[in-house]
Amino acid sequence: MDAAHVRASLVGTVRSVVTTGPVMRARRLAGRAVTPEVALLRDELARLRDDVARVREDVAALAAEREQLAERVGVLDSDLDEARRLNVRLAELTDLVTEIVLPLHDRDIDIERLRPHDVEPQ
Repeated sequence: MDAAHVRASLVGTVRSVVTTGPVMRARRLAGRAVTPEVALLRDELARLRDDVARVREDVAALAAEREQLAERVGVLDSDLDEARRLNVRLAELTDLVTEIVLPLHDRDIDIERLRPHDVEPQ
């Protein structure tokens, strides 16, 4: 037998397997419900696929919101640092004005607390 003759004999065999084999039978059955259980499973599978799609959408929305919140937190942190720096500066200026405007004996300050601990009063 030559190669052409072998090929010709195999073409008919392959064609019959492809058109009547288990794969084609399964494809033909895929469009219809074989049993009620299969129909229920297909419905449940469709619902689960819809649920998964909704969950994926929710995850994408939450990820985008998380990114926005992370950016806002960064801005708020820098603003908070600026507010703290300004409060420290305001406290320093208040202390300076208090020292210049009010003499030490007119202030409600305990002079004993201002003295170093290791120095005796004069």
